[in-house]
Amino acid sequence: MPNRRRYHSISLKLIDEELQLWNTKHKASGLSKTDYLIKAIQDSEVRIYSVADDIAPLIHEIRKIGTNLNQLAYYSNIGQDSKVRAEIGAIRQANEAVMKRILAFLDNPKFKVK
Repeated sequence: MPNRRRYHSISLKLIDEELQLWNTKHKASGLSKTDYLIKAIQDSEVRIYSVADDIAPLIHEIRKIGTNLNQLAYYSNIGQDSKVRAEIGAIRQANEAVMKRILAFLDNPKFKVK
């Protein structure tokens, strides 16, 4: 990094584990703390998601999958093999739909800083 006069400082508070991780990574880099932080800032991307708005509707879908699992256990216990297979298919489809929505959520953050 080129020498330059720095006029601003940043103070942050860390828990013990965060400080240990910071020290481990910065020492392994061979850079000064300042240069390590600058490199981390320049080479990182921060994604901000609106979990409440986008993930909350999926909770209902996940609960439905749980209900289907309970039905699967019930039908299995009473020996209803055809209903077990049907429930497994329904669970698989519901799970795939939820996973697609989660992946779409992760691909589209509300705000992204590079």
